[in-house]
Amino acid sequence: MEKRTLSVMLIAAAMLAVSCKKMSGDFEKNTIGSGQKSLHVGSGPQSGTYKLNVIYFVPSDLDTVPGFQKRLNGVMIYTQNFITKWMTHWGYANKTIGLPVDTNGKLKLIIIRGAQPKAQYSYDGGSSLMMTEINTYYSAHPQEKTSDHILVITPTYSYGTNGDLSGGPFYGIGRWCFALDYTGLDTLNLGKPDDKFSTKWIGGMAHELGHGINLPHNGGAQSENILFGTTLMGSGNYTFGKAPTYLSPADAAILANCQVFSNATRSDWYASPGFQLNKFSAKYLNGNIIVAGKFTANKAVKNIALYHRNKDKDAGGYTSVTFATKPIGTDSFYVSMPVSDFRDKGNTNYELTIRYCHENGSISSQVVNYSFLNDIPQINIADKVVYNKANWSITAYSSQETVDENGAATNVIDNSITTWWHSRYSSNSTSYPHYLVINMGSALDVNRFTFWQRSTRSVKTLEILTSNDASTWTSLGDFTLLNTTDPQDIKLPTVSNFKYFKLNMKSSYDGEQFAALAEVGTYKD
Repeated sequence: MEKRTLSVMLIAAAMLAVSCKKMSGDFEKNTIGSGQKSLHVGSGPQSGTYKLNVIYFVPSDLDTVPGFQKRLNGVMIYTQNFITKWMTHWGYANKTIGLPVDTNGKLKLIIIRGAQPKAQYSYDGGSSLMMTEINTYYSAHPQEKTSDHILVITPTYSYGTNGDLSGGPFYGIGRWCFALDYTGLDTLNLGKPDDKFSTKWIGGMAHELGHGINLPHNGGAQSENILFGTTLMGSGNYTFGKAPTYLSPADAAILANCQVFSNATRSDWYASPGFQLNKFSAKYLNGNIIVAGKFTANKAVKNIALYHRNKDKDAGGYTSVTFATKPIGTDSFYVSMPVSDFRDKGNTNYELTIRYCHENGSISSQVVNYSFLNDIPQINIADKVVYNKANWSITAYSSQETVDENGAATNVIDNSITTWWHSRYSSNSTSYPHYLVINMGSALDVNRFTFWQRSTRSVKTLEILTSNDASTWTSLGDFTLLNTTDPQDIKLPTVSNFKYFKLNMKSSYDGEQFAALAEVGTYKD
C-alpha cells in the first residue's frame, strides 16, 4: 500500500521587537513546578471543545513513578503556558492546547496497566502494541476519548551510569506522541546545573507533543533565532526551560488549525479537504525567494506554511528555514522570503515544502526542489499558458487506483498538481508499461508538453503518440522525464496537429512496477 505524509508552516507578518531576555523572564513568572498549587490546568486561555488525551501507561512489571500526578500536572501547565505565550505572540490570542482536568482542576490522567512486561514495549516497535491496548480501552470507554490526539507517558525503564535514561517509545507517530517519566521530571529542576535529566526530558516531552499535535521539525528563520533563541521543534528539547526557546510562526500557523486548539465543534476533523493547486510560480528576485499561487478547496485554507530544508545536511528537517502567510482572499497566496534568513547557502540542494493548512486541521502539501549556487537560489518556475482542459477527457488507461487512494486517471488533467493518477496496486497490481490516452476535444497545434511528476513513483521513460481518430497512432519518440516535482517541458522539433495523445510509460526511477503522474498539459509557443 502506498503511504503519504503531509505536513505545514507559517510566516510572521511583522516581527515584534522584544528582547529574548525580557520575554524569557516574563514567561518564567507564570510557570509552576510540582510544589506550587495556585495555578491549575486551564487557568489560562482555553480551547474548550477538545482536549489532549493523556495516558499514563504502565507495563505489567513496573509501577507508577512516585509523585507522577503532581509532577506531570506541573509539566503540562508549564508546557501549556509556553504554547499560549507563543500563540499570542504570533497573533493567535486565546488559542492554546486544551488539557483534560479532573474534579479538582488538575491534569486528568488515564492510567492503563499494560498486559505485557516492559521488554515488549521497547523503543523500537513498542508503540504499536501500546496503541493497540489503548485503543481497546477507548473502545470500551468511548466517553473518555476527548480528541484525536493522544500523549502516552511511560515510566522510565532504567537509569544509565552515563547520566542518561532509557525506556520505551519516545517519539511522535501521526497524532500520537510518546514520552517517559522519572522521579526528577519536575519543572522545579528545569535548568539546574546539577540536574542531569529534567531540561532534556521535559523539553523532549514538549518536542514530541509538538509532533503529536501536527508539528514537523523546523529551525525557524535566522532573524527569529537571533531574537528568540532555539525552536522547540528544532533542538529545543535541549534548551526548553534552560535557555531562550520558542515556537516559530510556522508552528503557530499549524496549531491554530489543530483540533485540540479549537473552540468549534466539527464532524469533519482531518477529512480530505478537496484541495487543488491550479496555478503556481516561484522565482528569485532582489534577495528574496517569491512564491505565489491559486487554489481551490472544499475546506478553507487558513494559513500557508513554507519549509526550506537543506537536503545535503539536514535529513530530518531540524534546521529547516520556515516562513508562512495567510491566503489572499479565499483562493490565492503570495509570499516573499528573504535569503538573508537562510543559515546554509553556498552550493547546496534544497527542498521547499509548502503546506496548506485547512480549517478542519488537515494539511495539503507540495514539494519543490531547487539549489543554491554561490549563495544565490536557482529557482525559476513560471506558469505555462497551457491549453484549456475544460473539454479534455481520458478515453483509455491501463489501470488506475481508486480503492486505497484517489489515483484516478482523470487527475492528470484536473489542473491540480496535488492530485495524481496512480497505477492499480490494491488488487492485481499492474506493471510497466502503463498508458493513458487523452482526448483534447479538438485538434490543436502543439510543440510542447508540460509534466508534473508525483513525489514518489516517478516515471522515467515514456513514449508520446498522437492521433486524430484514436485508431491510427504516430509516435513522436521516447522521452526521459526528470525525477523532480518541478514542472518540466518536452519540446517537439516541429509543431504537430492532433486531437488525441497517448502516454506510453515504460520505466520508473525507483525500479518498482508502479507508476504515478500528477499533471500533463500541452501548448504551442
